[in-house]
Amino acid sequence: MWTRVPTIVDGNTISGDWTISFSDRPVGRISYAPEAPGQGAWAWSLIGVPDVSGRAWTEEAAMTSIKETAAGPSSEVA
Repeated sequence: MWTRVPTIVDGNTISGDWTISFSDRPVGRISYAPEAPGQGAWAWSLIGVPDVSGRAWTEEAAMTSIKETAAGPSSEVA
């Protein structure tokens, strides 16, 4: 089951930043991080895979990107 919880760093919750887990295993993060006009305001990345990241227009789209990327071509999470 997919869940999201606020990201905690050094004991502090980071506003607008979520850790995405599958079956209680953290697999990615999404955060509200607007950079420039014309770019998605939500950044997403897989945990432990620094080259796998992107931007999305909405929080839901960022979450979907994490799910689809983590699952790969199969329905199971890698």
